[in-house]
Amino acid sequence: MGVTAWVALAIVVDGLAGLAGGLIPERLLERHRALLLGFAVGALLAAVAFDLAPEAAAALGWRAAAWAGGGLVAIATLQYVVGRRHAAHDEPGRRDARVLRYSLLGSDALHNFGDGMAIAAAFVQSVHLGLGTTLAVIVHEVPEEIADYALLRAGGLPRGQALAALGAVQLTAGLGAAVTLAGVARVDSFADIAIAVAAGTFIAIVLQLAPPLVRDRDHRLPALLGVVVGAAAVFAVS
Repeated sequence: MGVTAWVALAIVVDGLAGLAGGLIPERLLERHRALLLGFAVGALLAAVAFDLAPEAAAALGWRAAAWAGGGLVAIATLQYVVGRRHAAHDEPGRRDARVLRYSLLGSDALHNFGDGMAIAAAFVQSVHLGLGTTLAVIVHEVPEEIADYALLRAGGLPRGQALAALGAVQLTAGLGAAVTLAGVARVDSFADIAIAVAAGTFIAIVLQLAPPLVRDRDHRLPALLGVVVGAAAVFAVS
C-alpha cells in the first residue's frame, strides 16, 4: 500500500478506538456516576501532566505555557458566552452541562488534530514508524476517550448522540493527517501548538468538574477513587 492508504487505515482504526466509551454498560454509568466523573478528572489531569504538557514544552519551550493559557482562556470565554446566552431559559445544571459538552468536544478536536498530523508524519518516514506511532496514539487515547464518553453521558447527552459527537470529532484527526500529507503545514509547528492548546482546555474542564465533586460529601470517596484510577490508567500507557 502507498503512504496515503496506510495513513487512511490508521486514522480509521484510531477513530474506532475513540468510540471505546460506548462499551461501558449503561447500568454502570447510572450507578457509578461519581466514580466515572472522578475517572475523567484523573485521566484528563494525567494526560496533561504525562503526555500533552511535556510534549508541547519540549517542542515549544516557554511558548507552550502561553498557548495552553490561551486554550484555558478560550474555554473560560466559552463558558461566559454560553452562560449569558442560555441564562434566561436554562437551569444552572443544564447550562453547565452544555458548556462542558462544547468545551470537551473542542478540546478533543484539537487533540485529535495533532494526533492525525503525528500519524501522517510518521508514515511519511516509514511504515514501521507509522504503525508504531499509531499504536502509541491509540493506547494513549482509549482511557481519555472513555472519560470523554462518561462526561458527555453525565451531561445528559443520549448514548447515540454522545457516540455520534465523538465520532464527528474524530474527523479532525483525518483533517490533521490530510494537512500534513498535503504539505500545507509543518508538523513541528501546528501539531505542537494544537497539543499545547488542548492541554490548557483540559485543565479548564477539570476546573469545571472538580468543585462539584469535592462539595458532594456523599460521593466524595468514589470520586477520589475514580481520580486515582483514571490517572493511573493514563500513566500506565504514557
